[in-house]
Amino acid sequence: MNKKSAFLLILICAFLFLGACGPSGEKIAQAQEKYTQVVEAHNRAVDAHKNVEDASLDEALTELGEASSRLEGHDLNQMKDEEIDRLMADMDLLISSYEEYREELLEIRRREDAAVLTPIPVTLRNKASLSFRELRLYEEGDPLSCENVLEGMEPFAFGQSLEGLLVQRDVEKTPWVLSLTDTEGGEHEITLPVSGYEEQGVCLLLSYDEEQGVLTAQREDDITEDEDNQEEADGQGASEG
Repeated sequence: MNKKSAFLLILICAFLFLGACGPSGEKIAQAQEKYTQVVEAHNRAVDAHKNVEDASLDEALTELGEASSRLEGHDLNQMKDEEIDRLMADMDLLISSYEEYREELLEIRRREDAAVLTPIPVTLRNKASLSFRELRLYEEGDPLSCENVLEGMEPFAFGQSLEGLLVQRDVEKTPWVLSLTDTEGGEHEITLPVSGYEEQGVCLLLSYDEEQGVLTAQREDDITEDEDNQEEADGQGASEG
């Protein structure tokens, strides 16, 4: 699939020479504009093609790329208006085919994502001595994919809980990032190891170490377990005493 993707990308460069020299008239200008649309449709299909593992459309896409590459064999300056009209009709068919395949590829990507992504609901409880005006949750390496969850809301203050957040665990168990901006302008980033989160969801408690200036998010279950272990240790110490 990678070789065929590369082949499709190379075709873009070859297309650019269509009608590049000689006098230009109204029909040539129309054909060049139509050709630009073919290139744009081609690029969109290539981008969609790169993001899927399914190879079922590879052969059809390669044939479509070969048909598009034959456009460079036409010398627009030597063609009649009627011939250019027929050529533009062929380009319309290519554009339509590219868009149809792109939609199919996008649907394949959606199915592939659904098969490998595990949605995990997240509840956030603010136990920190800070209030937050911005909160973003995104997969590590993809900070532009999210928006400020607190947009249009009051600051997320101490003692409040925020529900409805969601992380998506992929097959590589890529960590997620919790990015917060407090009301004083301080920025905080916490890496979340989603590989250890249960599918039914996780509750995270925000806490802030004022001496270190570090914000952390710890699982509520972990805190409860630590407290239980400490109580058990204290009980044993009292018994021994």
